[in-house]
Amino acid sequence: MSHFLDRLRFLAEVREGFAGGHGEVHREDRGREDGYRNRCSHDKTVRSTHGTNCTGSCSWKIYVKGGIVTWEPQ
Repeated sequence: MSHFLDRLRFLAEVREGFAGGHGEVHREDRGREDGYRNRCSHDKTVRSTHGTNCTGSCSWKIYVKGGIVTWEPQ
């Protein structure tokens, strides 16, 4: 509920303008964007193959985060 009230206060704020009124400065917390920025972060990059029904002759670049494969490019 507090986040909702903060958003309502955000709408009522008076913002300072610049560029002759064509822009405005926002003073808001942008911490919520960290999850979006870190979605492809990883601890290490390793080479691996697919184990099931595979001969193991192809090498894949695997991105690992916390011991779990998070991303595998084509």
